Amino acid sequence: MSLHRESLWTGPERRRQLVLLLGDIMIVILSAMVAVLIRRVLVEGTPLEQVHLFPLPSGIFSLTFAFLFSLYIFDQYNLARDIAERANTAVLFLATFVGMALAAFISFFLRNLQLGRVVVLTQWPLAFIGLYFWRRLFHLYLLRYTRPRRVLLVVDNPVERGIEAEISERPLGDYEVVGTFMISHLQDRDSQGEWALVDERGRTLEQVVREEQVNMLVFSARAGIPPQYLEQAIDWKFDGIAVYDAANFYGAMTGRVPIETIDARWILTYLSQPYGSPVVRQIKRVMDIVLALVGLAITLPFWPLLMLAIKLDSPGPAIFRQERLGMRQQPIVIAKFRSMYHHYEEEGEAAYAQADDPRVTRVGKWLRKTRLDELPQLWNVLKGELSIVGLRPIRKINADRLAQMIPFYHLRFSMKPGLTGWPQIRYRYADDDISHLHKFEYELYHIQNASIAFDLYLIVKTLQMIVFGRGQ
Repeated sequence: MSLHRESLWTGPERRRQLVLLLGDIMIVILSAMVAVLIRRVLVEGTPLEQVHLFPLPSGIFSLTFAFLFSLYIFDQYNLARDIAERANTAVLFLATFVGMALAAFISFFLRNLQLGRVVVLTQWPLAFIGLYFWRRLFHLYLLRYTRPRRVLLVVDNPVERGIEAEISERPLGDYEVVGTFMISHLQDRDSQGEWALVDERGRTLEQVVREEQVNMLVFSARAGIPPQYLEQAIDWKFDGIAVYDAANFYGAMTGRVPIETIDARWILTYLSQPYGSPVVRQIKRVMDIVLALVGLAITLPFWPLLMLAIKLDSPGPAIFRQERLGMRQQPIVIAKFRSMYHHYEEEGEAAYAQADDPRVTRVGKWLRKTRLDELPQLWNVLKGELSIVGLRPIRKINADRLAQMIPFYHLRFSMKPGLTGWPQIRYRYADDDISHLHKFEYELYHIQNASIAFDLYLIVKTLQMIVFGRGQ
């Protein structure tokens, strides 16, 4: 498994989150079992010795799913959240309440999953108390109980060397840089053409790996492994020392691929057609259709109210249409609920949107925060022009300008554009050419990770953003 995927699914942070998740599962199930016991003994009057909790009622499993889903949506697996803070405790309380309500909603339609009102209402406070104290224990004793992976850098430019700063700023201490070699510092050992990397203490690369008990070696993505170390790197790899290139390692740390760290060789090695096989792309298409139909079924009744609010707030049409570039730079026309004042751009101009854009209306600010302005694009999804998950479509005039200043910019058109994507989750508004360059680095990361599993992850993270009003 490459490091960027390991970072998403099985890295040190994910392993801690898995421990937290397993504890949550146990607490929710145990609290449900105690609630069932209370109902049968105290409400129904069943003698304690006649109460049988196994096999577990099927409703307990739907209850567990509802609680875990709600906890995730309310960002309760963010390891930076300290439950000792009052605001985070309030969010946990709200998450458990929503979990209880969701479980009740599910059981209303699926009668075989019903547990009864007494069980649901009793389980909720028990679950909240259990989850609260489990999180206190986790943050006090378990969160930082890990030995950092010892990293040695062999790089050739300042951006790649910046990995050291990225690692030092990570709050969980997953990694520790034990040394940095610059390839430009190659030194002549014996004046016979034998070259070696030597640190400021005169130690060779081999000595540092051995003496510092290195777990991971990170080599420059552009320069690659120096030829004289190729065989040694193979031996290190089979000795259990992980060997990565700087671009992938940097991506794992930051969620972006710095453009300065890659070249055409890296792209040929690590990038492929998004979603791989035609079968996977068909699965993605079916998923897009299903999610678009569900989204339309849920939201269509509210469209007239949204359109009325837009019209009352400012003059102009409620739905805004604009030509953008789709997959392979084919022109498409997308639709959005209008969030800016009408005629905010003159014909031919292409001003970038801004985080606090004065052109945005009062209703438009709310629409952007909740992402509701994107709802009309569900029709574009049904037509096959957009996907639910993908890189945002861009205007041709902007794309042409950015392609002149950003290497490999055409790669973003290798996949169908979408309503949400990795840059929308991890990056702010790109309001100038420089920020568009940084945004493209997140887009490269998205292209590198594109898969059905990654799509599902981004969909859930988008729901999380909507709940917390983090849209733009």
